[in-house]
Amino acid sequence: MKPVSGLCGGVSLVVLALGLASTPVLAQGCEVKIGASGPMAGAAAAWGIAWKTGPEFIAALANEKGGIDVGGKTCAVRVVAFDAGASAAGGAAAANYFASQGVRAVVGPVLSTEHTGFKNISGRLGITHFTPTYALDALSPEFPLAFKASQGPSTWSPVLIKAAVERFGHKSVAVIGPNDQSGTDGSRALAKVYAAQGLTTHEEYYQRGTTNFAPLAARIVSMNVDAIQIATMPPPDQASLFKQLVNAGWKGVIGSLGGGGEKPILDGTNGAKDVRGAYWLETMDTEQPGAKQLNAEFKRLMKSDPPFNSLFLVSANATEIMLAAISRAGTADDGEKIARAMESAAPESQFFGKQGWRGRAEFKINHELAFPVGLGIYENGVRVGVKGHAVASE
Repeated sequence: MKPVSGLCGGVSLVVLALGLASTPVLAQGCEVKIGASGPMAGAAAAWGIAWKTGPEFIAALANEKGGIDVGGKTCAVRVVAFDAGASAAGGAAAANYFASQGVRAVVGPVLSTEHTGFKNISGRLGITHFTPTYALDALSPEFPLAFKASQGPSTWSPVLIKAAVERFGHKSVAVIGPNDQSGTDGSRALAKVYAAQGLTTHEEYYQRGTTNFAPLAARIVSMNVDAIQIATMPPPDQASLFKQLVNAGWKGVIGSLGGGGEKPILDGTNGAKDVRGAYWLETMDTEQPGAKQLNAEFKRLMKSDPPFNSLFLVSANATEIMLAAISRAGTADDGEKIARAMESAAPESQFFGKQGWRGRAEFKINHELAFPVGLGIYENGVRVGVKGHAVASE
């Protein structure tokens, strides 16, 4: 990894330019570069690293088969990755860096703050991109090169929260998140849904970068709530807060509808034995056959276990769809043509099959992928499993 400075007001960021070892030497010398961006250091790194692994795997899989067709040439795929640093400045720096490297198709960035900085510059520089952000302004007709790789809380939360409340019967909830856009947009959207379903709802926000969660845990205990909802906390923060709550004697229900996944719950609650129950979002249904097939292929090809976080599945799926659009467009160098090629066909994956587009009702543009999400459940220390919930296209 090479530190790069001076890309955005002196911000020092980390750049990863990855030429995959499995890339074959092709006679035509053609190469497609795609970007991957997200937080790759600090508390949110679990998201960024899982996210980056998706493009790396799909590129390696394409290269194993000889590459992809672009304008009649067979091209190797190379991933160029950039640490967007969980900030708007980092997102802006990422867009500028990709443009300097001739990258016009990017999977990322991940966080709302990163995307805010990225989308304004990437639109001017002709970079089309897929993001999983929960930002309320993630998409709009003003930014026709921006696409969402997964759905946000307004889409899946009414169904998932209803299912969770019916199972656990909680009457009150504290919604917890960092106090920046990456935290507040998603948390407030969930708080509205909990309130609409009749729960007494509190919101608590903390400074990103906090390491001692004992004071926050004490405030939650004093609220005397039945459940907490941590949607937008980075996974290490989640596990730390859960441990502090358990130490303070709290035994309520944990909701994790934001992408942290199962691991922080297990790490912070003695395998979910120290709480009455827990439920979490899988941003893509992890129990579907395609997910199991993808994980097996990853282990075969990459010689390691796949990331535990389902953002890996989401980014792998987005990369497949983007590469297919590059093939249809006949170019990897024109972001506008790639975006139009994505719009022109139903999205499809070799692992997850045919999907759909949605987003017009919420964002006035159908640039959000539609596929099933999962709701995972632990009850009284026992893993009930993950159940898929369909998301309609528009």
